[in-house]
Amino acid sequence: MHIPNNIELTKEQAKGKIDEIKQKLKNLEDQGKNSNYFHELSTLALLQIEINEFTNAEKNLQMCLKHFKLQKDTLGIAAVYGILGVLKYKSGDYNASHEYYNKAYDIYKELHQYNEEIVCLIGMGNALIKLEQLEEACDIFLECSAKCSDRNDIYHLLDCLGNLIHIHETQEKWDVVKELYKKTLEAFEKMKDFKGIIISNFNLGILEKKENNYRKALYYFETGTQRARDSNYNELIIKGLSYIGEALFYLGNIKSAKQNYVEALTYAKKVNDKNAIIQIKVILNSFGLNEHQIQKELDELENSGDIP
Repeated sequence: MHIPNNIELTKEQAKGKIDEIKQKLKNLEDQGKNSNYFHELSTLALLQIEINEFTNAEKNLQMCLKHFKLQKDTLGIAAVYGILGVLKYKSGDYNASHEYYNKAYDIYKELHQYNEEIVCLIGMGNALIKLEQLEEACDIFLECSAKCSDRNDIYHLLDCLGNLIHIHETQEKWDVVKELYKKTLEAFEKMKDFKGIIISNFNLGILEKKENNYRKALYYFETGTQRARDSNYNELIIKGLSYIGEALFYLGNIKSAKQNYVEALTYAKKVNDKNAIIQIKVILNSFGLNEHQIQKELDELENSGDIP
């Protein structure tokens, strides 16, 4: 047994599996309610949580908990506590969710079950965010981040950093948010997650722009846009070129700003992004270009061969 991060099943798939497990449970019951029986029962409870059958799921989990306590199966007890944490979170009882995750965490920590410790910490932190206990949640995610860094667990580190960013954005602590995005960028670089790298650069640029640091913002926007070009992410190229255009405008380089918006429009037309086309044309109109002049700029750019 383990604590799930996510179960990705449709309602119909979950119901189909529930029927299968109920049949297995009937067969196992004839042989006596052994460990296999309670393993299947806990799996049934997970599927019931997935389709919001919280009452039935909790009833089954309490039966599992009773069994594991009688068997003095510490890992089994911890797993049930963790699943109850999931159940209470999904049903909106965040205090109970936090308590169950905490109970599971204490056991896993004592038994040095690293992966389960991390899942419990993230569960505790998420529950605290829902309870608007942001300082306590921050402490949890910082502890979680440290554990992930020690183990080079980049996947869970990104989860923790994302939650820390959310907390500090809510508190408008922009300097902290900036440092967290830098750590996120480092993590995406290690994973070679190009989309994550691009978006992290854009987010850092937006934060610099927020502080009127347009030169730094331009650096991040250009870096992100180049990575988007390298990866052929047309939608992100459009976004990046628009960011670059805006930064150049505030830096007083109107000609280059206009050129970047025209290039962004070329990509928007290429992928038929109607919203982007409208928005960019409005911006180009504000530069004093009419429809005929915009088309002329597009034709010149296309004839130059600079657009792939």
